Amino acid sequence: MTLVMLVWPLIVALLGQASPSPQPAAIAGQIHTRDGAPVVAIRVSVIVAAPPDARPEDGIQYYLDPPPVATTLTNAQGRFRLPAIPPGRYVIVAGIQGRATYFPSATEAIRATVVTVGGGAATDNLEIILAQAIGGRVRGTISPPPPSAKSEIAVLSGQQFTELVEMPVAADGSFDFGHVPSGRYLLNFFPTPPGGRSVSFVVATGDIPPIQYTRPPTHAVTGRLVVEKGPLPSAILLFRTDDNYVTATINPDGTFTTRLQVGQHVADLGGMPVGYDLRSVRIGNTDAAKGIVVKDVDVSNVVITVKVPAQLPSLKGRVTGGPAKATVQLTGPIVGSVSAPVSADGSFTFPALVPGLYYARVAGAPALGTTLVVVAAHGDNETVIGTQTLGRQ
Repeated sequence: MTLVMLVWPLIVALLGQASPSPQPAAIAGQIHTRDGAPVVAIRVSVIVAAPPDARPEDGIQYYLDPPPVATTLTNAQGRFRLPAIPPGRYVIVAGIQGRATYFPSATEAIRATVVTVGGGAATDNLEIILAQAIGGRVRGTISPPPPSAKSEIAVLSGQQFTELVEMPVAADGSFDFGHVPSGRYLLNFFPTPPGGRSVSFVVATGDIPPIQYTRPPTHAVTGRLVVEKGPLPSAILLFRTDDNYVTATINPDGTFTTRLQVGQHVADLGGMPVGYDLRSVRIGNTDAAKGIVVKDVDVSNVVITVKVPAQLPSLKGRVTGGPAKATVQLTGPIVGSVSAPVSADGSFTFPALVPGLYYARVAGAPALGTTLVVVAAHGDNETVIGTQTLGRQ
């Protein structure tokens, strides 16, 4: 047996083995000034780099950086570490985009050196020399801290950079944006605390005192929405003052609940079909159209009446091949859900509906499927469920 005959099967076996796929890896390194001093508490972000063969006609916005893949702050030695970055081509940004330094020491993303994760080169010992002034450090606390089951972010905006900077609020209510360029800023929180207002401040060349943000005390406001006839369409309910607003959750049965700070709040309804509007707001027998006054106690029994068009279309139909006793359910983007009983002869009637698109189903009869129903604004509408037909008188 020749040597070639012995070696050839080994070569074939090696060629047949699939090369391992690139794995996520950490991007780490150190940031310092031109004189070698470590830069403490500066934001470091990883953003996806443009493809190497990208062309302007591809639609890539070279003048806008994409959202960060990951973000952290440097420690007391100016070091940073971003673990488990997926394989790909990235640009490393130190500071706030718009007034940032791009690895290794560029002021524009187009001049940055691209870091490739999964390409074989080391990505855990990068050195960035800061090309922009670090300004002052912005940090603080919101109290009470966020509920344990609810995430919250602090949002920083300013004229000196091109993005909204977001940082998670820790369990103890603290947040830290690190050093930001000098300038004027606004601080907000999301979800916005009821009655919460923006905090305006100026950063010069040094750290500013920690911001202490206290949530305004709130009280529960509950009630219900009622319509003069027909179903309640999907709507957006909010309560506004002169300088802010708070939304309320509308339940399927028309009840709502929210929490409002002390003050006078005017109820507003939006997102409803043409012809629907707010008719009245009452608390018991008291007219509250000019505003619900919240003092130091909860407010209940708020009734908001919704005005409807003078004429609402009806829908009549019949179910073929369904159970003896059944219910027809209509769902859609205009209303959450309405239902009507099916008579012994298979007929059903919805005397008043919001015009629009519905999906009709017979409860407990999945074999009948879903029937698409379009309820026109004028006249009596008809449909048949069971033969997947649709009609109108």
